[in-house]
Amino acid sequence: MLTAFAALALIAGLSATAPIAASAQEYGRVYTTWQPQWDRFQYDRRHVILGEVVRFRPYRVTVRRPGGDIDTIDLKNGTTIRPLGATPQRGDRVAVYGYYSNGTFIANGLVLR
Repeated sequence: MLTAFAALALIAGLSATAPIAASAQEYGRVYTTWQPQWDRFQYDRRHVILGEVVRFRPYRVTVRRPGGDIDTIDLKNGTTIRPLGATPQRGDRVAVYGYYSNGTFIANGLVLR
């Protein structure tokens, strides 16, 4: 009986940790500062959008990418803006990090240059 309970606990523990490992890969890194390689436009294009702030309002930022494309990105509760306490202004260089879900970029955070 104790062996069956221990096996069940082990299986439950493994199944609880598996999604965490997968989600860490899916959602990419968390950035707290501007990365030097971003100045050379070297970045993970699946998890980072670089550009210039065109407009910012609560829960939404509009970014002009280096090629001229303009993207409006919705922000969610918990999206961090670094440096902490900063508010994106028109013309600020910005890196938006997160992930794509069904063709939509989900922002986990913004880092201002």
